[in-house]
Amino acid sequence: MSGLAKLSGVDISTVSRALNDSPLVNDKTKAQILQLAHETGYAINARARNLRKQSSQTLGIVIPVYPGSHQTLSDPFFLEMIGAVSQAAAKHDYDLIINLPNSPSEISERRLLVSGKADGLIVIGQAGRTERLNSLGDAANRVVVWGGMIDAADYTLVGSDNFEGGRLAGQHLGDIGRRRILFLGDIDLPEVKLRYEGLVSALQGQGAEPLLVPCSFDGHEAYRKILELCDGKTAFDAIFAASDVLGIAAIHAVQASGRRVPEDVAIVGYDNIGQADMISPGLTTIDQNIALGGEIMVKALIDKIAGKPVKATLTPTRLVIRGSTAGTALPR
Repeated sequence: MSGLAKLSGVDISTVSRALNDSPLVNDKTKAQILQLAHETGYAINARARNLRKQSSQTLGIVIPVYPGSHQTLSDPFFLEMIGAVSQAAAKHDYDLIINLPNSPSEISERRLLVSGKADGLIVIGQAGRTERLNSLGDAANRVVVWGGMIDAADYTLVGSDNFEGGRLAGQHLGDIGRRRILFLGDIDLPEVKLRYEGLVSALQGQGAEPLLVPCSFDGHEAYRKILELCDGKTAFDAIFAASDVLGIAAIHAVQASGRRVPEDVAIVGYDNIGQADMISPGLTTIDQNIALGGEIMVKALIDKIAGKPVKATLTPTRLVIRGSTAGTALPR
């Protein structure tokens, strides 16, 4: 640091303030010092700086991929959410650590916060965790949860409008003349239940009622269940899947049975992951704007850490029409 002081013609304390973005240093001097630091390869001792600030300059993201849930970290939704959160965190000069609880009972949130490894946490999903999250007490001031809006939550939620997403899917399927619609998903999960209720709401106005097909987020399970229904006596002309992974599995199963997508069976997913546009036909889906969700969660968490008031927030949902439903309107 003394070398930077000599090069810039200021004292060491001014260099220190400039490197820590202090408002006590004018912008011109600060820019000059930062440029010299860049040119000389000077690296700030982050550990020492963070000790002074009593901050780890790190955020944690908790991904509940429990044994038996049939989800893994390789699930495209989790990967895209991690990517969105990490990019948003980097914009605010925060690092990101990932925590994978071994079971629903593991108290990973409090351990990460108390240990000082993370200044705050983003938790992806609240299924089976509502009571635990509500019991965080003061620690909840450093937690933001991605999930559906439920009355029982005493913590800050950010998520898509799951009910509206389900309604949009149901309205679209009804508009193209589909009446025998399967809902593929586990309605014991708060977010999935809201998607199902939105679907039911849309179909009630069209004189139709969906058939619930319980299924975890495991694509292999979804494939087997839809293939069995195709080979059985259940009549259906559309599927609304609770995720794109399930929707893609449904497309494969319907095609494997000899039926056509979308002519015989129209299919809608949820999430708008990258793969949804790469399958043939492309998957019509509900975009819950994962990238924006990551930005909102990180900003909300940083505000909470700073003691600022934060409100629950919904990301906008929109219907993205692709080949799995497009151009297939049936007579009413």
